[in-house]
Amino acid sequence: MRTFILVLKWLSPIPVLVGSLHLLMGLHADVLLGARLPEQVLADPVLDDQNRFYGVSFMAYGVLLYLCATDLRKYAAVFRILICFMFLGGVGRLVSVALHGLPTPPVIGLGVIELFFMPPLLLWHTRVLAGNSHGYG
Repeated sequence: MRTFILVLKWLSPIPVLVGSLHLLMGLHADVLLGARLPEQVLADPVLDDQNRFYGVSFMAYGVLLYLCATDLRKYAAVFRILICFMFLGGVGRLVSVALHGLPTPPVIGLGVIELFFMPPLLLWHTRVLAGNSHGYG
């Protein structure tokens, strides 16, 4: 139980930091991931707006993940939803690969995490809850 909670608390700042980069840097954060964007695209107000919006949304994911770690049983449904949506994000990356080809290695790594780390994390959560009647500490 404690190990699972610690893992969640250690993982939760990652989406907050990544989302913060997108909030602060806009599309330039995607350039850090290897996107080859011309200056005209980098200056597009709609794309910049959307990128910063999605960055803040990703920050919320990290905050909610931390909240779930504070009481696994109480926030079990929220945790499951978060993990399922992260997995679906990985499925979305597969659609992109099918339509446009492989992205850069860092983005491939993100997809691997979303597709292959989320299901075991969900299973671990289920087992932790089955083994503990409290869901915290």
